[in-house]
Amino acid sequence: MAMEEERKTEENVAADKATGSILQSAMFKWAIVGVILLLFIGIEVGIAVFFVGQLKEPDLTEAQKQAEEEQKQAELKKQTEIGATLAAPIEITVNISGEDGRFLKCGIQLEYNPAYAKLGPELDARKARIKDIVLDIMSSRPLSELMTNDGKKAIREQIVADINAILPETLDGKPLGKIDRSYFDSFMIQ
Repeated sequence: MAMEEERKTEENVAADKATGSILQSAMFKWAIVGVILLLFIGIEVGIAVFFVGQLKEPDLTEAQKQAEEEQKQAELKKQTEIGATLAAPIEITVNISGEDGRFLKCGIQLEYNPAYAKLGPELDARKARIKDIVLDIMSSRPLSELMTNDGKKAIREQIVADINAILPETLDGKPLGKIDRSYFDSFMIQ
């Protein structure tokens, strides 16, 4: 009986050692996984900090900040100021390019700096030529371009550029001025 107890005790000790080594092995594996996980998190945080640091705006001198602020104010003033316009918008009706039976009817208003007093009468004198320019531009555009905001913006910009191209630089020795913007007063497609 003593031998039997001794054998059971040895078996218990052996079982305890086996269980202990299995637990130690499992804990060691989980410790390695935890260390690797922490290492990856640390690398990700380091990369994030590095790139966020790269995204910061460079330090500007006081003069640069002031010049930038003045430029923003000038842009805002230019967008909000009201210029002189034609007495009546230029009304046109054109067939849409590539569309049988569809047409566009719109009114175009031109805006310019009111300091150039002679520009208004000069635009009225050249109204037939200006209307021809607008007709050429509008009739050459496909329906897909006429329907998008970007397409309309491109058309307005081309109208301004093409009309400014036909205006003389000076009139009676004084600068005549240029058109600043064009607007669609009305815009209907049928």
